[in-house]
Amino acid sequence: MEVVEKVLSVAHIIYAQCEHVKCCKHQCRRLVSRVHILLRPVEVLRAQPPKQISSQVEETLQQLLETLEKAQELVKKYSQTNWLQKFLKASDVMEGFARVNERLGDAAQGLSLLLQAEHKQSFLETFQRDTCSREDSQDTKDDKALWEELLTRSTATKDAVDNVHNDVRHVGTKVEDVGSRVEEVRQMMQKLQDAVMKKDNAVPREEITEIRMEDLTKTSWTFLMDSKSHTLYKGEFYKYPVAIKVFKNPVITCTEKVREIFRKEIETMKKFESPNILRMYGICIDERAEERRKSPMFDNLLEGSSPCFSIVMEYCEKGTLRDVLTRKPQLPWETRIRMALDAARGLYRLHQTGEKSKLHGCINSTKFLVAKGYCVKLSGFELSKTESSIKRSCKKKLTDVPASAYISPLGLASLSHKYDMPSEIYSFGIVLWEIATSKIPFEGCSSQEIYQKVYEQRYQAPVGEDCPSHLRDVINQCRAFEPSQRPSAEEIVDSLIAIYGKINTAS
Repeated sequence: MEVVEKVLSVAHIIYAQCEHVKCCKHQCRRLVSRVHILLRPVEVLRAQPPKQISSQVEETLQQLLETLEKAQELVKKYSQTNWLQKFLKASDVMEGFARVNERLGDAAQGLSLLLQAEHKQSFLETFQRDTCSREDSQDTKDDKALWEELLTRSTATKDAVDNVHNDVRHVGTKVEDVGSRVEEVRQMMQKLQDAVMKKDNAVPREEITEIRMEDLTKTSWTFLMDSKSHTLYKGEFYKYPVAIKVFKNPVITCTEKVREIFRKEIETMKKFESPNILRMYGICIDERAEERRKSPMFDNLLEGSSPCFSIVMEYCEKGTLRDVLTRKPQLPWETRIRMALDAARGLYRLHQTGEKSKLHGCINSTKFLVAKGYCVKLSGFELSKTESSIKRSCKKKLTDVPASAYISPLGLASLSHKYDMPSEIYSFGIVLWEIATSKIPFEGCSSQEIYQKVYEQRYQAPVGEDCPSHLRDVINQCRAFEPSQRPSAEEIVDSLIAIYGKINTAS
């Protein structure tokens, strides 16, 4: 259905734009979070035949599309205008967000009817009175703090600074007005929520936390894969499908030590919230050794009375990106470019977090997972300290792709070469090449042969004549021999957004 695809396309553009804003960034990120939840029923519609979609639902989707387009214009405006203009027009900022949030609330009412009862609670929780009030209050506080910090650095005259302070105080009044308008929407959503499900069955906020074993529905567990260090299952956490990694023979048997490491790490993980980074739900520690040994679910996983440690994470039904490209080598270019954009957004979120950028350290096509709708999510670094404290080291299983295929030319030439951001961009360039060709990089080549081709001959595997020229340029830039010639993750995202927009316009 055309309107569904347009809604998803505009939403992805908003995600990318919000990552670039520097003014009202907390309100923009909250907007992204609420839009992301509104897309759940849209994804449900995407899988349905057009004839099963009523005219009323189609009208609701059209209204949602118009709202998202307004939101896109709003975010774009505050990404481009200069700082002083943003301050002096602070009241316009609040009014713009108020209008968008009101219309999102209307869309939520209509779309909520498409969800099954067990999913409706978490969907409507976005507009729950207490939750939204706390979120909006914190957003306002954070944005005011940012404004005040920037004002102290301003080189404007004293009169100009005084005027800006007056405008900031004026924003506080506007926020109260916005709160009263949004309150009506929250009350309506609360009534609908209470009619659908008892409050005690509500799905908790998606925070990384310690999870009780009884909250993981054991009857729903399905075996996915087994390795020397862990066994992976698909299960349910409050009716939502999750992946559960159960570790074998843990190194640390002191549960309090693991909890301490986990608590410290989740503070860091909060910075990496993104639709394109695999979500971590938490860790599960089961200390009931005797009862566990009687359960066939944990046969041969543990020795003696060691506690059982599990990490619960988002379930991606299509598996790794490499699996998808092998099974579906003829994916349309629109899907491939959207997957490339999703992957780039995940990497950008990782690279641009905080003052000190974080590197993944092992970018390849198995570190990206693919969820429903071919949504790509970066994995492989979440709760890494917690996981390292639990599992025993063991030799990595060899994959079909040689590890040296992702190493930059200078990295191949010297083991002492520092792994940095350009090195990671090179690895990502190989992943983009895989998305464009569906092929395995340097298939059948030894590490020595890869070194000779990449470093000595400066060889780049061809992308293919059918690949859009602009995408080919991005891939080749990422694989440039000289590190200084490779783009940043932010530049890659910008380029792929433009390419994806052209593909949509042409179709």
